[in-house]
Amino acid sequence: MSNNRRDFLKSVGTIGLGAAIISPISAIANTNQAEEINLDTTIDGSKRQTISILQTTDVHCQIHPHDELFWENGKAVFRKTGGYAYMATLLKQLKKKNPNTYIIDTGDMFQGSELSVETTGEAFVPILNALDYDLYLPGN
Repeated sequence: MSNNRRDFLKSVGTIGLGAAIISPISAIANTNQAEEINLDTTIDGSKRQTISILQTTDVHCQIHPHDELFWENGKAVFRKTGGYAYMATLLKQLKKKNPNTYIIDTGDMFQGSELSVETTGEAFVPILNALDYDLYLPGN
């Protein structure tokens, strides 16, 4: 038996996949077929809720929309994107659709613009507070 990392990960993945398939099948086999299953409620009868997690990353203190490179059909295309006003509008709309929405940023938020450098990021604190983030993660 090989002891390398790849074989180990394959074995663990296979075991996990087997458990993921067998467990629901055995649960279905043990249910009373006459019971009606309502997917809108939990076992105790309470209403199910959806949690949304929205993530931003690499915002780089870009206040205004700016040209950004995208690859489309094998070609480089530049489009205006970003900007805190656009982000705020979009995040607000999505949070209104689902109040159980959490917004996180996963890094490179305070680096990348002259205003950020000149104020060591302090100029962005009111903007970021207004965006109502639930969690900031530093770094990349």
